[in-house]
Amino acid sequence: MRILVLGSTGYLGAHVAQRLRALPGARVLVGGRSPAADVDVDLARVRTEQLAKALASAAPDTVVNCAGATGGDAVTLAEVNARGPAVLCAALREASPAARLVHLGSAAEYGPGTPDTPVTESAATRPVGPYGATKLAGTVAVTSSGLDAVVLRVGNPVGPGAPPTGLPGRIAALLREAGPDPAAVLRLGDLSAHRD
Repeated sequence: MRILVLGSTGYLGAHVAQRLRALPGARVLVGGRSPAADVDVDLARVRTEQLAKALASAAPDTVVNCAGATGGDAVTLAEVNARGPAVLCAALREASPAARLVHLGSAAEYGPGTPDTPVTESAATRPVGPYGATKLAGTVAVTSSGLDAVVLRVGNPVGPGAPPTGLPGRIAALLREAGPDPAAVLRLGDLSAHRD
């Protein structure tokens, strides 16, 4: 099975590619902006025709889209998180319509919960900022594409190499800077959002 992992040099993509390589019979191709990528693609800027040509050449059975931006201005977030998945779907319909698409969404698409109303997977989407809104736009592009596709909404992944733009990475960086100062936790900001 040929599996193309987009965003394979990012935090989640690197972990996903590593795990997929351990599967018997899996041939993992990496896609992204790295010179070492098997498929050279920047989802924020690539044209559908270019990506379709690259996908036809790679001939994946499955595409796992881990590409995304967690920080930056609204334009950057929209280019990567909304435009990227839409272009990917259009290119897949043209070049590899039978390929399975696994797209990483975000729990931020749901918006915040409260202690009385935790957020579940069946909750309505109510993103409160550009990140959640752009990830939701990407999810809509994938789920309405007509492809064999699934969206996995990820919430606060924790592990080695966590980026400083996400909550776990921000906490780790703050605690590293603070050393033994217990007041550092107060600088994290509002942590009242709840997800079930």
